Amino acid sequence: MRRRGGRAAVAGVTLLATVLTLTACGSSEEKVREHLAENYELVNESGTYAQYRTDQEPSRVASAIRAAADPGRDHADLDDHYLGYEDVMVHVEGEPAGGSQIEVTDAKDGYDRWGPVIVPIWGTYNGSYRSGFSGGGSGSGGK
Repeated sequence: MRRRGGRAAVAGVTLLATVLTLTACGSSEEKVREHLAENYELVNESGTYAQYRTDQEPSRVASAIRAAADPGRDHADLDDHYLGYEDVMVHVEGEPAGGSQIEVTDAKDGYDRWGPVIVPIWGTYNGSYRSGFSGGGSGSGGK
């Protein structure tokens, strides 16, 4: 005996599983912002910008943020770490007395704030965070 609707049922279950998987994952922006809010002290918040602080060293903080959500772009400059995601950017900076200051904002504002450091490495704002080549002139492409 042949069952009716078997393919439709399988397709429905597959679609439901896909939707649940995508929903459970959340966006990288949500993951980053949740990680920061749960693990660091909020100092300032205004619109899409938020500033946190911690007694942890910058490299440790940046590693923890990377573990929470894999950035499309990643650059370290001494004690400064810049993490670029599709919709959000994070800057981790060492404080003179020890510890770290962490800033998170939307990607466009991040380019406005940290452009002189990241544009030569990542290229301009309109470039994709996920592309392998960043632009920026001869020999400066990369992640």
